[in-house]
Amino acid sequence: MLKRVIFVAYMMVILALLAACSGAASKTSEIAKSIASEASSPTEKMGGQAEATESTSATETGGEGQTVEADGSTVETDDVAPTDTPPPPEPPPEPLFYNLPSAVLTNASGLYASPNRSELIAPVPIPEGETIFIMGRNATRTHLRVVWNTGVGWIPVGFTSYNNNRDKLDALPVFEREPPKCAIPLTTQFGLNSQWETDVKQRVAVVVDLFRSRFGEFPRSSLSLTVNGQEVPSTRRQIVEQGQFSLKDIVFTLDQDLQPGDTLGYLLDTESDEPLTFMATIFSVPSNCVWETK
Repeated sequence: MLKRVIFVAYMMVILALLAACSGAASKTSEIAKSIASEASSPTEKMGGQAEATESTSATETGGEGQTVEADGSTVETDDVAPTDTPPPPEPPPEPLFYNLPSAVLTNASGLYASPNRSELIAPVPIPEGETIFIMGRNATRTHLRVVWNTGVGWIPVGFTSYNNNRDKLDALPVFEREPPKCAIPLTTQFGLNSQWETDVKQRVAVVVDLFRSRFGEFPRSSLSLTVNGQEVPSTRRQIVEQGQFSLKDIVFTLDQDLQPGDTLGYLLDTESDEPLTFMATIFSVPSNCVWETK
């Protein structure tokens, strides 16, 4: 009987302990759930903040040329891209200067190949007010032989500031070998490597100007005409001038007529490597045309 009582009491203690443990476990489970809930809550809140941060970032950056509003809409904006400071403009080239008396054009004009004809050396008008440099005049004082940029030609005196100024005109050198009206300008060339081919038999004369950009000594040199690549020795002219103009209004002629297909060229014999400006106007001279070229 006593053993039975002890056994029952023992079992009751065991059951009590089990009940206590079960309550603690339930309590522990509730506490664990609460902790888990608290632990997950900041994570969800942080996740919401991260989403908001991403949205804010998108709002700040947006697309190129767009602003993203808080409600997710976009508004087009003008692109404001940083611009580099533009480089300063290059200074204009200095005007060419020649050691010659100058004049001003009072009327627009061209550079004529001859004072007795209407052909121009190039179809380039010279505006009124431009400065020209005077090489000389013709014998009748109607035209000036001038330099403008790197072109040489004739301009009527009446188009310049020398008009009605007899004293200035008389002080200029006189070009005695001006092309006569019967001499027909064919072409003007602007380089020593230039060549010209004739398609008919004809007599020609070539007016040549050769000049430099500076003054001073220049080695003894010569310029000749060539026909079909061969020098014509009778045309050789010595260059002895030490100023800017090595050859000024020199007229070259050939002893014989050119034949169809003949090619006219130039040969400069010099030891200098100084750049030179060359201009030549070729004239056709009919058999009945008189031109004093010597």
